Amino acid sequence: MEHPRLEQHCLLLAPRTSGAERIPIFGLTPVERTVLAFRRAGIREFILAGDPSAVAAAQAALRTGPCRGVRVRACEGALPVLRRGERFWIARTDCHYDRRLIVRFVESASQTCGSIAAVDLRRDAVDSHPGAAKVALWSRGAACAAPSTGATGALRNAGRGLISPDGVLTGLAVGTAALARALEELAPDPRGLERALALVAEREPVETFGVAEPWQELESEADVTIGRRKVLAGAVGFSDGVVARHLNRPISRRITEHLLSRNVKPWQVSVTVFLLSLAAGAVFAIGHAAAGGCLAQLASVLDGVDGELARVRYQDSPFGGVYDALLDRVGDAVVIGGMTLYAWLAGAGHVAVALGFAAVAGSSLSMLVKEKYGTQFQRTYTDDREGLFRWLLLGRDGRLFLALVAGVTGQVVPVLAYLAVGTHLHAGLRIYRIRTEAIGA
Repeated sequence: MEHPRLEQHCLLLAPRTSGAERIPIFGLTPVERTVLAFRRAGIREFILAGDPSAVAAAQAALRTGPCRGVRVRACEGALPVLRRGERFWIARTDCHYDRRLIVRFVESASQTCGSIAAVDLRRDAVDSHPGAAKVALWSRGAACAAPSTGATGALRNAGRGLISPDGVLTGLAVGTAALARALEELAPDPRGLERALALVAEREPVETFGVAEPWQELESEADVTIGRRKVLAGAVGFSDGVVARHLNRPISRRITEHLLSRNVKPWQVSVTVFLLSLAAGAVFAIGHAAAGGCLAQLASVLDGVDGELARVRYQDSPFGGVYDALLDRVGDAVVIGGMTLYAWLAGAGHVAVALGFAAVAGSSLSMLVKEKYGTQFQRTYTDDREGLFRWLLLGRDGRLFLALVAGVTGQVVPVLAYLAVGTHLHAGLRIYRIRTEAIGA
């Protein structure tokens, strides 16, 4: 079945609110974050509709900052966005949406037919979002014939007064001509989207998309505070290892929150991490193993800050990722080189040199396999797919933590030996898993 093509424009619904959505979160208003996330997903044109004062406020925010070059126009209703009956995107300006949610929603919506509503069906959704409209769903079998990834069933009803709701509406949707006409009829109503979806659901199936990422409706300053926490939570990378997730991130997020109010650029943090890695290697080499290990772990903690800053401010780029990865590889080599020289001077001789070379090669090979997977398969290789093997601490965060252990305990040669053997086995395991996935595809 051929589905109606999705137009590359998004209708931004601006309802009459208390104005909390106009409060910037780390320098960007929620509507700016929504527009930037949709642009990352390939959407190029945006149309504002709703309450005149809310539309004017959103337009003013989008004329400056990182959205000043974006194509945005205002209209009085939803019908002008239709072109020959194609579907279009819908988002509310008074909500914060995690960028990963928008990207996943955009990627999945092309596999469905008709209207789609993004819904939060998690157990605590109703209690966590008291101001959001409730939803009730039909069984999965009533859904349209080509459900999206994350599809949960067809919408049965939407509104504030449902007795036993299945979840809540997030304000993200894909609209059809029927939904656009319903929105046009309910244009002055701040709850127009939920009522329009309920009306359309009475006449035709409305598919739903299950939300797994953070989002927040913004009706008060307390909601903005919650939104700030969710923005920081959404800045965490996709492929954190065990040490990064449980030790480094709680620290790095506090540092990031402190730096976001200052004019610190992500590249400056990347250079700082690189210099700390160089210093760690040099301190190891001159015989101060404990200090070298502490510097290596400090570099590991700060290594998460540059990415968090970039993602929160939407300053991340492909070049920035390459630049950061190259500095990390050189920094890793210098740290291992310093550990090798420390072991050699301590009397380990040629064994230390051989282990050091093997550890450097294995560390680079393990990362190369991971990066090539992303290039060839067009998705991120996450450490979660490695199961219990991720506890071997052979990712970058684990290797730098082992440098700390080696420095504090003085057991540099055993750690070098573990890295020399373990990183090669780790790379081999990743190749085996990738081959298995490729055969099964």
